[in-house]
Amino acid sequence: MRTRRQWAVAAAIGASLIAFGAVNAQDGRRTVEVTIQDFAFKVDAAPLQLQEPVRIVLHNADSVQHGFTSDVLNGLEVRVETEGVVTYGRGIKGLYVDPGTEVELLFTPIASGALKFHCDLHPRMKGELAVLTVGAA
Repeated sequence: MRTRRQWAVAAAIGASLIAFGAVNAQDGRRTVEVTIQDFAFKVDAAPLQLQEPVRIVLHNADSVQHGFTSDVLNGLEVRVETEGVVTYGRGIKGLYVDPGTEVELLFTPIASGALKFHCDLHPRMKGELAVLTVGAA
């Protein structure tokens, strides 16, 4: 039987997981959903944590191809999965997402600050995720 304190701790952990996105039990990565719709990136996520593995799932809900490009990705080990094809390594600066498809990027942020991204096909499309140092609130 759990004590009142154990229940409070469990509730706090659950609330943290909801606030910071779902954590995949299989690989320990937090998942951030990014929807591309109406020529805009729609991100509903709390800041990423430095050195915390993350999975960004890009959904292209538009009827045209879009890019997802970030200088931050260029120096990281990145794994990209789409339609059963996996690409991984350093130097992946960006990718293209066809209409109606989904692409997953898996990586671990190594620097705090803004993880800025944009569509290289449509220059007005920009987005950003914050990367906080460990222990930041």
